[in-house]
Amino acid sequence: LIMPSKLHPFWYTPALPFLFFGSAIAVGLAMTIFESTQSAKAFGRHLELPVLVELGGALLVALWVNALLRFEDYFHRGLLGQIIKPSYEAYFLWLELALAFVIPITMLSFKKVRLSPQGLYLASIFTVLGFITNRLNIALTGFETYVGHHYIPKWTEYSVTLMIVALGFALFGLAVKYLPIFPEERHPVKERLRT
Repeated sequence: LIMPSKLHPFWYTPALPFLFFGSAIAVGLAMTIFESTQSAKAFGRHLELPVLVELGGALLVALWVNALLRFEDYFHRGLLGQIIKPSYEAYFLWLELALAFVIPITMLSFKKVRLSPQGLYLASIFTVLGFITNRLNIALTGFETYVGHHYIPKWTEYSVTLMIVALGFALFGLAVKYLPIFPEERHPVKERLRT
């Protein structure tokens, strides 16, 4: 109830909860592709490309749905003209839309990219960065006009964020090492030698 007067119209909308939910689905697919690729590299495991190809197709659909919902919301609220005009908020919005929608949708629209591990990985990175930019715009950029000054996080805030991310990687590494996270990979040659 207090948001409409404080958050910039580019990011405040009555449909915000639905947009958050839809974007969470898209970024969940992108993070699965990202995490699977990183896990395969880190733990020397085989990359499950058929699964990632299906996720890439689902990600393309999810991105299109999210992009169309955002466009419809801007159109319905009469903001399309303001988005085109250069402004401080518009620059951050353009960055967000480019990272979250334009670049990954363009990439994933090519079958060659959807069938490539590197292409899927790159598209997932752009998608994740785009939705991080979205959350930062909603939490920071969208409030700066109301507050009257620009907020730049201090090094301590960056370090805490990086520590949390590093801790997540470390815990996942420990879980993989000591718990049966991944199924045993079968090697036909080794199995023949055993029998």
